[in-house]
Amino acid sequence: MLTKGAVEDLICEHLARADRGALAPAGKKSAPVRKIFLSDWELRRLYKPGSRSLTVPANAILSPLSLDWLDYNGVKVARN
Repeated sequence: MLTKGAVEDLICEHLARADRGALAPAGKKSAPVRKIFLSDWELRRLYKPGSRSLTVPANAILSPLSLDWLDYNGVKVARN
């Protein structure tokens, strides 16, 4: 059975190979890929209590639940 982390690793590895324009062996480690989709759980891990802003990658897609959580807590999103 695949865990959530294993599925994320497989997707990131596939996307990294597609970016290079060639197929790489599945066993080789590729360059780290920045997250494109961020769930509320991931944003809560990035959030530092007491801060009023959170920095995410410029191309990140935030889940609707995470947007609600950010709005409810008054946290502004800064994209870099």
